[in-house]
Amino acid sequence: MFTIVLFFTRSAKFRLVAFSGAVLLGLIFFPGMPVMAGSGTGTIQGRVFDRSGASVANASISLKNVATGLSRQTVTDKGGYYSIPDLPVTGRYTLVVSSPGFATQRVTDLSLRAGVAASVDVTLSPQMEHSQVTVVGTTEGVQTDSPQIGIRLDLQEINATPILGQKVTALPLLDSAVRPARGTGDMFLSNVLFVVNGSGRRQTSYQIDGTSGDDTWGRQTIFTNVPFSAIQELEVLPNSFNAEYGRTTGPVVNIVTMTGTNKYHGEGVILGRPSGIEARNPVSTSPTADQLAQLSGTFSGPVVRDRTFFLVSGQYAHQDRDSSITSPLGPGVFTGRYRQTLFFARLDHQISDSNSLTARINFDRAYDTNPADAVGGLSLPSSARTFSRRTYAAALSETAVLSPSWLNSFHAQLQVGSPITQFQPADPSTQFVYPGVATLGESRGALLTDHQVQVRDTISFSRGRQSLQAGIDAIHSTSGGNSREFGGPFVLGQFVVQPGIVVPVSQLTIDEVQQFTQGFGNADYNVQEWLWAFFAQDNIKLRSDFTLNLGLRYSRQTFTDGDANVSPRVGFAYNLNGDAKTVLRGSYAIYYSEVPANSAADWLLNGPTGYFNFTVAPGQASFPTSLEPLPAFPSDATLPPRDIFVRPGDSAFLSQFFDPGLLKGYPDKLLNPYTQLATFGIERALGNRWVLDLDYLHQLTIKILRPVNLNSPSVYARTQPGQVRSASVADLTRPILPVPDGFRNIIANVNEGTAHYDGLQVNLRRHFSHDFSLLASYTWSHTIDDAEMDAPNVYPNDSNQLGSYERGNSLLDQRHRAVISGWWQLPRQFVIGGIASLASGFPYNITTGADNNGDGILSDRPVINGAVIGRDTGRGSATYDFSPFVGKRFRLSDNVELTGRAEVFNVFNHPNIVGRNGVYGNSPSGLPLPSFGQPLGGINNVDPGREFQFLMQVEF
Repeated sequence: MFTIVLFFTRSAKFRLVAFSGAVLLGLIFFPGMPVMAGSGTGTIQGRVFDRSGASVANASISLKNVATGLSRQTVTDKGGYYSIPDLPVTGRYTLVVSSPGFATQRVTDLSLRAGVAASVDVTLSPQMEHSQVTVVGTTEGVQTDSPQIGIRLDLQEINATPILGQKVTALPLLDSAVRPARGTGDMFLSNVLFVVNGSGRRQTSYQIDGTSGDDTWGRQTIFTNVPFSAIQELEVLPNSFNAEYGRTTGPVVNIVTMTGTNKYHGEGVILGRPSGIEARNPVSTSPTADQLAQLSGTFSGPVVRDRTFFLVSGQYAHQDRDSSITSPLGPGVFTGRYRQTLFFARLDHQISDSNSLTARINFDRAYDTNPADAVGGLSLPSSARTFSRRTYAAALSETAVLSPSWLNSFHAQLQVGSPITQFQPADPSTQFVYPGVATLGESRGALLTDHQVQVRDTISFSRGRQSLQAGIDAIHSTSGGNSREFGGPFVLGQFVVQPGIVVPVSQLTIDEVQQFTQGFGNADYNVQEWLWAFFAQDNIKLRSDFTLNLGLRYSRQTFTDGDANVSPRVGFAYNLNGDAKTVLRGSYAIYYSEVPANSAADWLLNGPTGYFNFTVAPGQASFPTSLEPLPAFPSDATLPPRDIFVRPGDSAFLSQFFDPGLLKGYPDKLLNPYTQLATFGIERALGNRWVLDLDYLHQLTIKILRPVNLNSPSVYARTQPGQVRSASVADLTRPILPVPDGFRNIIANVNEGTAHYDGLQVNLRRHFSHDFSLLASYTWSHTIDDAEMDAPNVYPNDSNQLGSYERGNSLLDQRHRAVISGWWQLPRQFVIGGIASLASGFPYNITTGADNNGDGILSDRPVINGAVIGRDTGRGSATYDFSPFVGKRFRLSDNVELTGRAEVFNVFNHPNIVGRNGVYGNSPSGLPLPSFGQPLGGINNVDPGREFQFLMQVEF
């Protein structure tokens, strides 16, 4: 109680001292409870009694993994407690408990969950009498000692789930608390993007076998993909409670890969998605094909039996995806080529009973000739750019059991993205834009890299009813490169043709051009940063049925100016009646989010010394005399006032260009967003392997970064549709007047946004037992914010009016989402199952499409009923998807099994529209444009129609 009150004090230093004191008091007064499990391994713990209920000290505990031969031994302490931590989750375990004068007790077929401590309590009886065993926290049943919530998918569930293209990052969507961040089709990043709770799409951390899978440069998705068939277990943790987790608003996806065993095992998979039988894209005007051929395989076994094991896995995807071109200058279909190669290898070596070593390497190489359907609609093939991504990871982990009470776990990892993102024009050329007709040519390119080195060391101590874990996690990152992803300067220029002219470029003349733009200046940047953290976690079993969980984390990101990032954690788990059937749980935690390093591109590339776009119109000085780009920036040209980005806290640098003191609210620091997350819920075992979870989450995030124009003109009040203030009039009201070779809009990412999330999450699951498995997940939630987290360049209606003026539903406010997944084993080795999802539509922002207030930013919202409407007042349509499958197994021999499966995605071909046109128009009549609210094209905005996927798998 004392500790909880201190969490809400304002002083971070006081909070740190108070919480450390609470942990210290716990160490002194609550000796107890064994070592907790790491994020990639499990723990077996428990207590040994005699028939009278007295503790049995010095009882021998022997554990063996049947699949790998791993063996560990320990003894119980004076309280009868024991713990065997850091156990691989591959394989099943046999536990043997013995003590002089008692019958030896053997517990078999124990299956572990990563990050969870399974409890095996044994009551020993004299020789020849039956002993009693209580098992809690294995892959079945409830978790009685942690407030952690979320879902877990084991190997059997992963293999039986139909996933479009077998993308690992699609699996978290089986949890209804996870929502698509945009269209869930085949993204150019080779991943599905999503959000958890009320967070942004960059706010989920990936953990792979206890090491980071995050990309510090862009934080959009997993750094290096892992082949689907190499996954042993995947967990989605909406509230990553343990203090070892950080760098986001709370969500974590924890991936555990397979290990080799004493038996050689292999599998090969052929997957195909043929063209010609699928439905067309819901918004396409012509038939479009989406054809995929994918090969994958895994092989594992012993190098030295019971000692050293290997596993190798690979996956290759060959996909051709069409997009429809509607431009009258070249209507038709453009076929984008997507190719991806994944490789994964792992070697596990048991040095001794108390020391083990794991080495892992993997890479992900992919390219896409039509990323995000950039060619399509009015964009012709000459405007195409090829996206490339080549990432590599190598990790080394060592675990040492120093004594029955002490354990040390060390991880080192190198991650290389070279490139992490690359965009290369298919045919670098000058761009020609025919407004409303066509876009041809492209000269914008980008080559960006990210190199990360991680060192992580964790030491754990256990005694009786208490466990304490402490560690350090440090990552050094070097990232950056040339230009931006989709943006960047037009190196070879861009000509905008006058309206109404529709002739080929070969017949075009300079007299028919209304505007010319060309980029000049520095487009290179580099960021070096450290992300390091100290963390401690203390779990105290105050009673046999009540566990108190305390944690503390201090983190620092040198890219920002935040140096008081103290993150306390407090939680509890109450096992009602002590029967491991009903558990009440709750938690409160603070998180500090990492700011992506590519944010620096805003002020380094778009700042006073970065590149700039030189734009001129006919009749102005330096306007080209032909349809050729300028060889260099004209020496006699004068730049018109520019729009620039600036970094907070950079007054000394900016003062050489203008007086920063004149800007409106220029911040002196760039801080990390700050989240408070509270949960309360109940988990109930219903019998026959059914478990029900019901949890409420409240999340408050403040100091969200948002772009704010610090040199905006004065407020322009509008009460009638169509009102416009000219740019020249607006410029006269700016703090810093725009002048030639000067600046107009001066924008900074300011820590001024706030987001509230309330959610009720319900999960009903039945663990697989012979013939049936089910996960039914439903979430009701409401997300309200005044700035979108991780949504770039979402500007307010007026930078002078923030806070309550911008408060509204988040763009990712999906009020209802339900997902049901499972399968049923039928006679004759047939299996049926699938995934069904139903969700509310997303909001979308509504704008006039005009610069009503004259600030040069097209974020103005229309006037309806005498007032400017609020943010995100549009609401899209509900989405629905039912994807069934049917499969059959064939036993070819004693050691070889063949499985065939047919899957249909979106079998009812429901048009699942994600993005809609929010341009209302600026007519004085107040009537919207005919195009307002209509679906947008491209895989970012619409999910695929009905598609068929066929799979053939052989196991031996």
